[in-house]
Amino acid sequence: MVRRYGDPVEVRPAGEPDDAAPGSFLWRGRLYVVRSVLGHWRERRAWWNAAAARALHGEDASGDGSALAAEREVWRVEAGPGRSFGVGVYDLCRDPVPGEGRSGQGWLLLRVTD
Repeated sequence: MVRRYGDPVEVRPAGEPDDAAPGSFLWRGRLYVVRSVLGHWRERRAWWNAAAARALHGEDASGDGSALAAEREVWRVEAGPGRSFGVGVYDLCRDPVPGEGRSGQGWLLLRVTD
């Protein structure tokens, strides 16, 4: 079963500070250790959500176009909260566009498959 989220998570890199691969992440007060990286890709942001929100609040819906061109990195990892718990598959996203109450380069948990 796949569940969609959008929760902010704190991600620690797997190795060197320049290594982008997640090594662990903190979600809802629990530390998950990444056991393996299953995939890594880039995808376009859902720019239309930001445009619709701006229009709803009476702001200029066209924006500056940066969200349209922005891509985010997605890492699919197998991780678990400990030895006594099972592992799951988590899609973690590093979003380079500031906004929606987050600073730039924030991490989100997008999907969980168990």
